[in-house]
Amino acid sequence: MSQTPPPGDGQTKTAELSRELSEFLLELSIGVHRYAMYPQTHPSLLPAAENIIGRLGEIFMDRRTLSIGVAKDQLVIEGLATESKHPVLRDLAKRLHGHQLGAMTFTKGVVVKEVEGLLLTLAKDPEREGEPLGLLPQDQIPSWEHARLFPLGYDSLDWKDEGDVVEEEPDRATLLWLGLARSAMASDESDEVTSPAGAESVAESINSHRRDSAYDQVIVGYLHQLADELKSGKGGEAESVRKRVSTLIRELDDSTLQRLVSMGGSVEQTRKFVLDANQSLAVDSVVKILQAAADSSHQTISHSLTRILSKLSNHAVSGTDRVRDQADTALRDNVEELIKDWELADPNPDAYTLILDSMAKSTPVFHDEMQDDEEGSLTGAHRLIQMSMEVDSWGPTVAKAVSDLIEAGEVPYLLEMVDGAPEDSEVAAKLQDHLTSPSQLRRLLSGSDVDEATLRSVVQRMGKAAIPTLLDALIESESRGVRRKVFDVLSQIGEDVGEAIMARLDEPRWFVVRNMLALVQRLPERPEGFSAGPFMEHKDPRVRREAFPLAIREATLRERTLASGLADTDERLLRMALLEVQESIPETLVPVLVNRVVRSEKPSDLRGMGARALRHSKSALALEALLEVASSGKSILGRWKVAQPSPAVLAALQSLSASWAQDSRARELLKTAAKSKEPEIRKAVSAIGEDG
Repeated sequence: MSQTPPPGDGQTKTAELSRELSEFLLELSIGVHRYAMYPQTHPSLLPAAENIIGRLGEIFMDRRTLSIGVAKDQLVIEGLATESKHPVLRDLAKRLHGHQLGAMTFTKGVVVKEVEGLLLTLAKDPEREGEPLGLLPQDQIPSWEHARLFPLGYDSLDWKDEGDVVEEEPDRATLLWLGLARSAMASDESDEVTSPAGAESVAESINSHRRDSAYDQVIVGYLHQLADELKSGKGGEAESVRKRVSTLIRELDDSTLQRLVSMGGSVEQTRKFVLDANQSLAVDSVVKILQAAADSSHQTISHSLTRILSKLSNHAVSGTDRVRDQADTALRDNVEELIKDWELADPNPDAYTLILDSMAKSTPVFHDEMQDDEEGSLTGAHRLIQMSMEVDSWGPTVAKAVSDLIEAGEVPYLLEMVDGAPEDSEVAAKLQDHLTSPSQLRRLLSGSDVDEATLRSVVQRMGKAAIPTLLDALIESESRGVRRKVFDVLSQIGEDVGEAIMARLDEPRWFVVRNMLALVQRLPERPEGFSAGPFMEHKDPRVRREAFPLAIREATLRERTLASGLADTDERLLRMALLEVQESIPETLVPVLVNRVVRSEKPSDLRGMGARALRHSKSALALEALLEVASSGKSILGRWKVAQPSPAVLAALQSLSASWAQDSRARELLKTAAKSKEPEIRKAVSAIGEDG
């Protein structure tokens, strides 16, 4: 929809009352309050009436009549309701409502004496000083030449359903309807309402009425309040009012409804009215109000979209139970989407109009059941997407079809449609933007699994914009399968991932840091400014394990990282460090290896890995440690005894045979081992001896 300013109107009305009207209402409230508090001879009463006359004088400079509608705790003027929490205006509204008044009017020429009489009349408390004004006979209600009071008139407004009379006081929705009906059916000549206040009668009165704008302002003010009240109202009376208001809208002439909506204030106020009606009234009434709002705001609604909405409205009323629910939901969703922005371009090409015009006269737009045709099984959503592509037009209904197909797991189909569209297709571009938005990627990754080909296709189109959402899924997804596929995709994006990883390495959750480090290992280059050193001191061993392979590849950190790993209490990390020193070990690390591993109480296989690594050392400490592990002391004859075979003992014998065979103590122990009755010990010594 596109907005065009009304002819001669250079600015948009605000949602607030004008200064003149606001100040008038405040003076009127103050005046009623003073007349209720002070005796008639009090000197402050006359100035209050004069102030009201002064405000009315400003208002009547450009009009002849001013009408004020009355709700329970609000006043309606210029089609706008006052704030129900405003203490002064709320008090006046409650007082007028307590008098059972539905409206009051002032006409040009009103004088101080008339205002004094009005204030004195309204100042009376209906509960303490007699019957409410609105319940008096018509000829007994006070009136003045230029000021009039209009009762709600419960006695003359029919509120019966199938012969049942409502005995208790109606709820707010009922009171608003009665106020609307009374205001609508009042006439200049007589205040009597002799016919029942059915919705048709009220509509007929509004359609035939051609007064000044004050009449319309009161009517639309009530309509706004009713739409707002009914969106949350439940129960018998609310449902009855909802039916009556919906009937009223249907019965109003298009020109009359447009005139009323145009009195509703700013674009924002009109938008709120349509939204409230969308949540409270029958669907056919919603479509009619939407069109009136668009016309009155000089907007353009696509003719094709109007036809689809009309079609949905028909199915919401006369379709099967399933179709009714779907059509009702689809229509209201589309209306809400449509009025979020009154500045959409007109998506109304002639071909699209003709296609959707015929669609509106044929089958429903959406189906649950799959329908077979020459091209296979296609739903109404498929057909709508195809039409949209063919005529290159996008709208809320198309967006709903896309959403349905995404929900059904048909993202590959939609991507295929994008790939097959012409290069200059605006719909294809819009659809791709929709499919590759972060919100849709989150939706794709939210389940228990994700199609890897689809994921890669979406991410490829998104580029680095996908990285934050992918990282979120890697962290938050409860599905291991989803996390694995996301990890694989992230590791192949490239250097752009590195910067995003750096921003998440200070996460307090250990698994987040671990995953980020694991990703760094898969990147072709490390992120700028990255160092794994600090993570070797992390309190969680799982983080330290991921940091270790990165840290040992940093030249300045390698030796310190190996020392840290050899001294670590986590056996898996220790094993990683031992694997790194199997081919060579700095002499500076031999004491750590001997004392924290070889001579420790750790499992024999770990001690064996440590003993095997000592073959590369020439230090006396390494020799002493290997002799301790491989032997069980000396016999009474002073000969070395070989310890019972174990991974640690076998590894120590192998290292002694490889590096210390020329040492006298080692050679004596090795000779004894070569004569052992244990084949494992003989094999360990002979294999290394042959190699040496």
